[in-house]
Amino acid sequence: MNNIKEKIKEVKNSIVAIGFSPELNKMTIIGSGFIIKNDGKILILSSAHLYNKLKPEYIPNLMGMVIDKEERDGLTCYKWLLLELLKKDDKDDIAIFQIKDYKPDLLTEIGSGLELGDSEGVEIGEDVYFIGFPYAAQLINDGFGVTLIVNRGIISNIKRDGVDPNQKRNWLIVDAISNPGNSGCPLISTESNKVIGVMTIAFRTQSRVIKELDIREPMHIAGAKPINLAKPLLDNL
Repeated sequence: MNNIKEKIKEVKNSIVAIGFSPELNKMTIIGSGFIIKNDGKILILSSAHLYNKLKPEYIPNLMGMVIDKEERDGLTCYKWLLLELLKKDDKDDIAIFQIKDYKPDLLTEIGSGLELGDSEGVEIGEDVYFIGFPYAAQLINDGFGVTLIVNRGIISNIKRDGVDPNQKRNWLIVDAISNPGNSGCPLISTESNKVIGVMTIAFRTQSRVIKELDIREPMHIAGAKPINLAKPLLDNL
């Protein structure tokens, strides 16, 4: 199946917004994640730095926003559910969460989870896409509501850990613009539709237009952690 539209339909219900509740009836979205298993427990893979940057008082209110159902007219309904951290690897910036007190009747159309690929087989020039919730708060404030965003690109370089004797791949560099909020979302091969990485960093430069504001102009360079780095965490679970 080479149709990118159909491939996106396959994965989008498994994409999760990561956020917290700073006060009653308010939510702050800080990044993205994706479901990797749905067999009685819903496991969500994301970036560890999202969790690490939370103030201690917000950790008990960490939540994931998942698709609850989709109406025939295209309207998507979401539900916020409490998350708890299962395990994280700060060195490789990987975290695994699960939905607390999950009951099957809570959700009707949640994705069954994304299939993980083999990041050791990824090659420079490979077509990829990533899907998450960049600038979620800004889009909501501007009247667009909750907006799932898809970006396409290619693998432009593969970096290895020069300290490790096995020379593990530790970065997939992507020729694409990634924005704040994409951290934790899946990097997916357009050929296999499997996850090959976790989007982690967007390279940006200081604005030349409004220097006095903390605005960063996006560069066409983004970085993802190879998905094979996450597999030991799953094995140990």
